[in-house]
Amino acid sequence: MEKIKLKDLTPDSIDGIATLSRLMGEKVFLLKDTGVDSKIFQVWKAKGLVAFIEKGKWARLNLVGYLWIRVLETMRKFGCSVKLMKAIYNDLFIKAFKDGLADKNLKERHDYYKNLSKIRPLTGDEQKIFESIQSLYDYPIQMTRFRNEVSYFSQLVQGCLTNMVDGGIIIFEDGTFEKFLLPPAHIREELVRPIDISRPHLYIQLSSYIMEFLADEDKQSFLLSSGLLSEDEHRVIKEIRNKNVKSITVTFNDKEHKVEKIESDKKGLIKGEDAKKIMKLLGIKNYSAIELSTRDGKTLSFVHTEKKFF
Repeated sequence: MEKIKLKDLTPDSIDGIATLSRLMGEKVFLLKDTGVDSKIFQVWKAKGLVAFIEKGKWARLNLVGYLWIRVLETMRKFGCSVKLMKAIYNDLFIKAFKDGLADKNLKERHDYYKNLSKIRPLTGDEQKIFESIQSLYDYPIQMTRFRNEVSYFSQLVQGCLTNMVDGGIIIFEDGTFEKFLLPPAHIREELVRPIDISRPHLYIQLSSYIMEFLADEDKQSFLLSSGLLSEDEHRVIKEIRNKNVKSITVTFNDKEHKVEKIESDKKGLIKGEDAKKIMKLLGIKNYSAIELSTRDGKTLSFVHTEKKFF
């Protein structure tokens, strides 16, 4: 997977659509990457909880499939029944197909650009998007694949990535559940639909699984290529793993604007809660500046001016 920048994940440019499709659609994960036991996975497969994986095929997953498997595993660990898992799967995947979600989304975009072209000439990007939508209608095989890839869950993942906000599933004691996606900050007050969380619930955050990539060397290549970390942020994690850290000075974004210096031991190790803290703040972009001093005498200083990712 080639390098992706989050700012390029815009659905309003042809390159942005292609980039987003590549990030969400490339099958770069194996079942072992999810940490789920193969026997448990086979049970889920038999129960129809991962019907997007073809029968007789090795479980190779794209980002959407990977995140869904992680959601299932979280529900299992919290004691959710297979019946509840099936209800949520049907709502997020099967219902989307029955509702014709892919066709509705495509028609909405098609009509938008068609009506816009009557008002003014389309820009180059707008014309390319309009033509790419039309090509799906012209080639039934592509349209069938498109329908199979679009679900309410994939919409949730896409919303998290394109708007750089958090989202997930809220499950209540009585077995009811809600999809949740935090709208972008500039329109948040207008669009947030109130969900009653005063009663006991389980909130499964999609961002929690993305954060797991930070501590997993096996997912390092995806982490860097996905654009979820900048090259500077990735270098901080790399130096921590290589035991080449002298100290890290962090200026936080929190209201108190505190500064914290974390120093390594004699071997260059930052361990335990300190390591988790550094990796988490990099993932959620909760800092305004970082200065890294390495044991080989090099330094790295950079600032973060964008809003939090999650």
